[in-house]
Order: sequence, then structure tokens, then C-alpha cells
Amino acid sequence: MVVDVREVSRLYLRRADPEEDWLRSPFRASAVPERLVRKIARRFHEQQHLPNDPDARGQYLRMALEAQDQLACMTDMGLKVRFFRGSGQPYTASRELCRAMDAGEDLYVFPTEHGHGPEGYEDPDNPLLSPSGIDIDGAPALHNDVLRATHDYFGHYLMRAPFDLLGELSVAYAHLRMFSPGIHRAVLNEFVGQIAWFYYGPHIVRPDGSVPLRGDDDWIAPEQRPFADQKINLMPAAWVEEFLAWGSGEAV
Repeated sequence: MVVDVREVSRLYLRRADPEEDWLRSPFRASAVPERLVRKIARRFHEQQHLPNDPDARGQYLRMALEAQDQLACMTDMGLKVRFFRGSGQPYTASRELCRAMDAGEDLYVFPTEHGHGPEGYEDPDNPLLSPSGIDIDGAPALHNDVLRATHDYFGHYLMRAPFDLLGELSVAYAHLRMFSPGIHRAVLNEFVGQIAWFYYGPHIVRPDGSVPLRGDDDWIAPEQRPFADQKINLMPAAWVEEFLAWGSGEAV
């Protein structure tokens, strides 16, 4: 069944808060905000993992519940979400995801139990790794499974953005604005903190602050880079505003 992602977005926003239009401005940025991304990467690397901090945990749990409401809108409009049980990833490129959704196919999600963060990662205190209380494809889903499904749909599919840094940032911009402003600090940490570290973490940035380019001897291909540690924390509110200003086309 072909489902219009824009209509699903409008349905969710009407249900969530009919008085506020969180999608009032389209994505207008054309370049990576390198200074901001470097700041976020540095903070993410240095910050503590605080899964039991009341404020951080509270924002993360609210993010998880709002993602459940987003998933409900997706399925209410006829979209079927399934766990991917094959090898590798369900989509190797964003265009494969978009092509499948355009054709009315089911949305496949890589199960959290098959991979989340660095190899061997386990954390019973991480709120995203707790049961969501709902099923996906007949199997119990974790909060992180639900978040992955909604991020692929309301992020990558809505934006038709590739799996590169600028694409991931545009996806984060689109999806972040579907969450309540009161939890944007957690959403920025989750959506942008890890991807910023992936591209500008200490495993990439040289001692002089430069970043290797493809073809350099010290270039590390994305598929060979480590995944970021999972860190429950909150980004500064000022950086949320800076990120939103960037996405709307304002100079930052």
C-alpha cells in the first residue's frame, strides 16, 4: 500500500499538538555546519553516560513515547513495519529505502538485538533498550526499534536524504522537529551526537585538527570506522537553537 509520508506527518502533528506547526519551515541548509558538528562530536566524546540522571532519562523516555505515537500514525495510515531478518542491513542506500516506500512495500527495520553501538554493547540502564510494550511484526519491540522505524520513515524517507553526513543531519533536522521542544536536547544528543562523533571523533580528526580526505594515507572508510558509544545525556539548549537555525538556512 502506497502511503504519503507527508500526510502521515500531518496526521501526527494534528494528534500531537494542533496548535503548533513544528514543520513550518523547510530544510534549506546546503552545507555541513562543521563548527557546530565538531563541537557536538567533542562534547559527545567527553560527556558521561547518564542513563539514570532524572532529567536525561526523563527526556529520553518521553522521546521513546512520542516515537510510539509516531509509529501508531504510520500503521494507522496503512504502513506495515517488519523486522529485517536477513544478513546485513535492510537498505544499503537511502534510494533503496525510498524506492521501496514509493512502491508501497513494507518498511524493514534492523533489530536492535542484532546490533546497537559497539560490538558486544549491553546496558540494562539505557532507557532505549527497555521493552516498548508494543510489537513489530509480531515480536516484542524495544524503544530503540520503534525509534529506528520512525527515524527511517520521518527522516530518511521524508527527506529522501542519503546516508552521508549532510544527509544524516538533514534527517535529524526533520525528525527532531516532530518531537516536543522540551525534549530537543535529548533528541539532538541521540540523533546528532553519534553521527557527529562518527565523522569528527578522535579516531578521525588529526592532532592538528584537520580531517583526512578520501585518498589520504590515513583515510578511514565509513564502513571501517567504529560505532560511537551509546551515551544518554543532553546537549546544550543553545546548540539545539543553533542546529535549528542552520537547518532553516540561517548563517551559524
